[in-house]
Amino acid sequence: MTNTVAYRFGAFRLLIQQRELLMSEAPVDLGARGFDLLVALVKRHGQLATKRELIAEVWPGTTVGENNLPAQISSLRKLLSVDAGCVRCLQTVPGRGYRFVARVEHEGTAGAGADVPAGSRETNPRLSLVVLPFTNLSSDPEQTFFAAGLSEIVATDLSRISGLVIDASAPAAAFRGRQAIARLGRDMGVQFALKGSVQRNGKDVRINAQLIDERTAVQIWSDRFDGNSSDLFTLQDQVTARIVNSVGREIFVAAAHGREARKISQDPSDLVIRGIVADNEPQSLESLQSQEHLFGQAVLLDPNNGDARARMARAILLQGTQNHVSAQSREDRLRLGAEAAEEAVALNRNNARAHLAIGLLHMLRGDFALAVIANETAIALNRTLPHPYGNLGSSLTHLGQADKAILFLEQALRLDPFGPQNGAFLNNMGLARLVLGQPEAAVEWFMQGRASNPKLARAHAGLAISLASKGDVAAARLAAAGLLRLAPDFRLSETIDAPFASSPSRYRELYKELIVPAAKTAGVPL
Repeated sequence: MTNTVAYRFGAFRLLIQQRELLMSEAPVDLGARGFDLLVALVKRHGQLATKRELIAEVWPGTTVGENNLPAQISSLRKLLSVDAGCVRCLQTVPGRGYRFVARVEHEGTAGAGADVPAGSRETNPRLSLVVLPFTNLSSDPEQTFFAAGLSEIVATDLSRISGLVIDASAPAAAFRGRQAIARLGRDMGVQFALKGSVQRNGKDVRINAQLIDERTAVQIWSDRFDGNSSDLFTLQDQVTARIVNSVGREIFVAAAHGREARKISQDPSDLVIRGIVADNEPQSLESLQSQEHLFGQAVLLDPNNGDARARMARAILLQGTQNHVSAQSREDRLRLGAEAAEEAVALNRNNARAHLAIGLLHMLRGDFALAVIANETAIALNRTLPHPYGNLGSSLTHLGQADKAILFLEQALRLDPFGPQNGAFLNNMGLARLVLGQPEAAVEWFMQGRASNPKLARAHAGLAISLASKGDVAAARLAAAGLLRLAPDFRLSETIDAPFASSPSRYRELYKELIVPAAKTAGVPL
């Protein structure tokens, strides 16, 4: 294997063995720490370099003041900005670290390969998005601060999406209209642009957001959000979360279509994008198996890709919740999913999706108290991700706290009201209402869950049981018949809704006294 001896970006050439930086072949005074820091960033180009990683590489075995790293970053930015093409090549990811996003070419000695990070071998351009400052359409100048703050929070939350590079620094006045958006792509090298506006009328606030594909200057997504200004922070949180979840979904779908059209060969980022698109479909055994394959191939090509490993773990574990698979297959899924989830956390303890997978693992093992902790950790790391709120609600229902569970399930639905995975949240809401003795409300939630994803066996079973609980036996048996057509081997005792040995007595009693009799009446196999 050969080593990378130089990196080229813009007008610069970074020589590794000579420990030298050249600009247009002229030496640049960088300093020893600056050189090591630049190498650490460029080696990871397009990938996040955490503060901890950079300090460990640049100041090994040394106690470092908290201002040392930011000071070195500031000096690097000033030095690189001499080349107009590198003005924005070093980005700050708030609270996490830094990312070098310039196009990098590698020079290596002749041989079979080069010492290049696995994620850098890809031929696909990295997904990139610029967040333009939101425009204030109100006569109230104070709303300008709210609009600016909204765009900054959206950019920060979008930066948590693995594989998406964010540039929030474009001046709003410089890019007006579709032609200007296209120029933005050429001048800044970004693929997508997010713009928006804020308008206030009394206490009513209206927020509009649009996602533009810079390659075509075509709007590929838009939404409108109405709220009350009496609690601007709550409104801001809800709007940013919905924008982040919707935009993240649309960008990956657009990227997958674009890459397929250009017949780009597979690499880790391509595989992850296709896996994410598969996850954007209503959950089924087929979609989960597709995700396992795609994320698994990405992990094989890039073993240090913690996000791909976490997503693979979740896809494997969720297969164990499908009533289309055998008991032995469920055991295999649990074992393999546990290994992948634990490896994902070991790779990056700050990855929200890794803790989401661990939380799901605890749920499938019946350790709901541990599941609560894991999902709370995921929420702390990424408050816009709806799945840990949904799983937290499910766990609390099993712990006999269905009234509290409803609050978290409502939040999951608020964060992504049109998400393709909402069927699970709707079903969990139905179960919570059922154990609270509200069968009519449970029927409504299970019906929504079934409509959202007709392939979820739990939705059919929950609907049949809820209908029987409220005395509508004919409708209950009709729903049970639909369940058995979908999953002929369904057994309620083999689902996550059944009590575990570790389940609190309150839930075991509710299951025995409420759910089992209604299931028998409806004809749902126990």
